[in-house]
Amino acid sequence: MERSHLRRELTARASAKKPDRNRCGKGCGGQPGYMTVYLVLVMGILLSMIMAVITAARISTIRLHIECCADMALDSALAEYHREMLKQYELFFIDTSYGTGDPSYHRTEEHIFDYMERNLRPQEEFAVLSGAKDITGLSTQSVTLQQAGIATDEEGSVLKYHVVEYMKDTNGISLAEELLGFGRDTEKWQGHDMEAEWDAAEEAMKEEILHKKKLEDEDWDGEIPETPSDAVQATRGEGILGVAAQGMKISGASISGESRPSVRNLNQGTGLSADKDKADGLLANGLLYAYILEKCGYFGQEKENSALAYQVEYILQQETQDQENLKKTLRELLLIREAANAAFLFGSALRSEAELAAKLIAGIVGLPEMADTIATVILFAWAYAESVKDIRILLKGDKVPIMKTDGTWNTPFSQLLTYRMHLDSYSSPQSGLSYRDYLGALLFCHGSKDAVKGLADIMESDIRLTPGNGQFRIDGLIDGMEACIRVVSGYTGSYEITRRYEYE
Repeated sequence: MERSHLRRELTARASAKKPDRNRCGKGCGGQPGYMTVYLVLVMGILLSMIMAVITAARISTIRLHIECCADMALDSALAEYHREMLKQYELFFIDTSYGTGDPSYHRTEEHIFDYMERNLRPQEEFAVLSGAKDITGLSTQSVTLQQAGIATDEEGSVLKYHVVEYMKDTNGISLAEELLGFGRDTEKWQGHDMEAEWDAAEEAMKEEILHKKKLEDEDWDGEIPETPSDAVQATRGEGILGVAAQGMKISGASISGESRPSVRNLNQGTGLSADKDKADGLLANGLLYAYILEKCGYFGQEKENSALAYQVEYILQQETQDQENLKKTLRELLLIREAANAAFLFGSALRSEAELAAKLIAGIVGLPEMADTIATVILFAWAYAESVKDIRILLKGDKVPIMKTDGTWNTPFSQLLTYRMHLDSYSSPQSGLSYRDYLGALLFCHGSKDAVKGLADIMESDIRLTPGNGQFRIDGLIDGMEACIRVVSGYTGSYEITRRYEYE
């Protein structure tokens, strides 16, 4: 009995120490709960890593999305270039007034802001994306233009830069070099006032004759015999326009003087970008002059639907009336032609005809010693008559060489007294400069700063004639911008990006 009881007790103890494999599971190794704790710890780490990856991916997506949207927004802003500026002058600029006549950076900022909003949330723009999940939660906070070059900045250097670049792209270099050559050839004759020398010589001649006659002839009535110079001098009072352009139709157009960009206060931008070389130097100036002759009208080649008919002449003189601009331009050309013609005439064989006439006149007045002075006066008058005919030839569309020869001289001495009746009597030269070429030479002589200012006036006045542009201002045009864009995310905070886009 005792043994049986003892055996049962031992069996019970053994059973109590033996693990319950059915309840613990296979492989517990006798350590229940450890695996659960381990898995909990591992899962926490894994979830943290997964969330970190998701967050990093979200941030990366947000940054990339912002960059893409900013690029598209600025591209879209540049696509709003002024259509008439491109159509008439083939230049790209943004009108910051957007047709309102009130240019402002703020308007461009608003346009960029609007494009950013549309690009950041396309699901709000397109019905097909209306159910799409927005994982970025982005919205535009602000857009600020930090830099923007206005066309008229730096005395028109921004406008000139784009003109020069356009001409480089359209193979205008050869034309520019040709114009520079014309300018150099004519520049040496500019500033020579042959008419002043003519007047001085004639006055000295008459004073000398008067003095000697008073001393030698008590019965002298005070009259000085008429010379060929007197007949030519009588026509100068009418002005070159009235003589050389007689019978030709002259424009009576005019523009307002007070509202021109060249005289009013202008909006100011930040000028040329730092990475752009200033369009300066002889070649750049030549390209500017070539562009003006290509895009602007002038006498004989008037531009349709323009505020002024003689636009190149305006750029040279900057008067508000066509007639005044043409008159002053022809006056400049006359002085250049007089200087060149006088230089030829005083050194040519034609001089002998004037000297013979001078000796006859000197003999008539009894003052043979005055023959040289009288000959000088006649030669000045002869050069003037030839120069008036030169201007007439240019206005009719023919060419006049810078330096004449015996074969290209058109006013014989026999026609000097009646030269006005023979202005259309000439032989058309096969070589020389046209009126257009002489205008290019005058642009060279005047310089690029005045040319750019005058060009801006012409551009603005012409564009204002087109529909919807009655209040257009050229100092409201920008050639690009540097924009700082701030964006906020509903998930990760705020971001800032700066982009610069310009027309090239």
